[in-house]
Amino acid sequence: MIEKTMTSISDEWVTLNVGGKLFDTTISTLIICKDSVLYKMFKREDPNSFITDLGKPQIQASRKDKNGAYLIDRDPIYFRCILNYLRTQPTQAKDLIIDDNVSLKGVREEANFFQLDHLVELIDKQLTRVSDFTRKDILLNRQSIKLNKRKLYDLDLQGIDFQKENFSYSIISNCNFNGSQVSKSHFLHVIGDNCTFIKANIDNTNFSGSDLHGSNFSDSDLGHSSFNSCNLIGSVFDQSNCVGALFQRAIIENASFKNSNLEHAKFQKAILMNSDFTNAQIQNCHFTSADIRGCKFDWKNISFGLFKKAKVTQQQYDDIPLSNKHLLGFKIIDSLEYIEKINRKNKNNNNNNNNNNNNNNNNNNNNNNNNNNNNNNNNNNNNNNNNNNNNNNNNNNNNNNNNNNNNNNNNNKNNNNNIASNSNINSSNDSNDNTIIENQMIENLILTENSNNNNITT
Repeated sequence: MIEKTMTSISDEWVTLNVGGKLFDTTISTLIICKDSVLYKMFKREDPNSFITDLGKPQIQASRKDKNGAYLIDRDPIYFRCILNYLRTQPTQAKDLIIDDNVSLKGVREEANFFQLDHLVELIDKQLTRVSDFTRKDILLNRQSIKLNKRKLYDLDLQGIDFQKENFSYSIISNCNFNGSQVSKSHFLHVIGDNCTFIKANIDNTNFSGSDLHGSNFSDSDLGHSSFNSCNLIGSVFDQSNCVGALFQRAIIENASFKNSNLEHAKFQKAILMNSDFTNAQIQNCHFTSADIRGCKFDWKNISFGLFKKAKVTQQQYDDIPLSNKHLLGFKIIDSLEYIEKINRKNKNNNNNNNNNNNNNNNNNNNNNNNNNNNNNNNNNNNNNNNNNNNNNNNNNNNNNNNNNNNNNNNNNKNNNNNIASNSNINSSNDSNDNTIIENQMIENLILTENSNNNNITT
């Protein structure tokens, strides 16, 4: 019952009188942005919400005119853009529906009043996309203005002669070059997403290093042009002439080359995953080291091509109806196996790094241990030397002391013996402690005795 009631409320049509102009819309359109003023004005409450006044809007709606239309005192020109935004809910600035004669700043003020923050963000982005020139400016001043390093957003440039022109480092996003003459021009490192070059003459033109994803080159002459290192994801080259064109190292995933002429074109090391080459002429076309997994080819129509080290899946390889396919040099890589191989490679690299770190740590530890051992050995040697020196010194000291003691004892013994034989004086081993006078007397006695002995012997 509640769902039925809420559905009927959301589908209810209302009339708004904005600045004297009437707008008919539904409640569901007005309340689609929950943080907006319009949501708070027209949202009917349901039992699951947090507002207590059941069935009433969160903000009192404006008064009605005599015909029952809600009165809103705002500019109807800008409010139309607000209503279009609520109806379409665009996610990108380029998808905003705003007429050329309507001021973006005026719409931004209106969006800010109604608290439509996302619309404000989109308009801010759109304001930064203002081009440096208009189509009229370029046509009137074709010979005097420079188009390199310029902002050229969303311009209609179809049918203009741009031969030998320089657009390098410019922003040409969403520009229309359909039917234009762009031969021998330079588009180096341009930002040109979602451009169209349908049925344009673009031979011998250099797009190297540019971002051209989502662009359309169908039915164009691209002979000998260069797209090296470009971003061409999702681009279309159907029925185009790409003879001798260069696509080396370009990213061309999910692109289309159906019915195109790619003779002598070069795709070395390009990423071409899931691109469509149905009915394309690829005689003498170089795909060396290119990633062609998931690509569609008419292999029966390929008389000669260079696929050395070109990456294919096992299923692709099995489906190739050529008898000499084993001689073409394909590199079979299934997605899962390829991922596992990369993971193993990364793991091995990590292990090698860890081993190197461990070896370095071990070497450091060994060096530290060796240093410690050397220090310990040096300390031990020093200690041993010191001990030996101390022992030697002690031994020498002891020996000297012993020798001195022995000499003293011997001298004392001799003295004592001489004294004992020549006198009745008893002395002990401590005769060295006698006074100087006593020693002199003893010496005199000894000398006298010795003299007498010598006389007797004679």
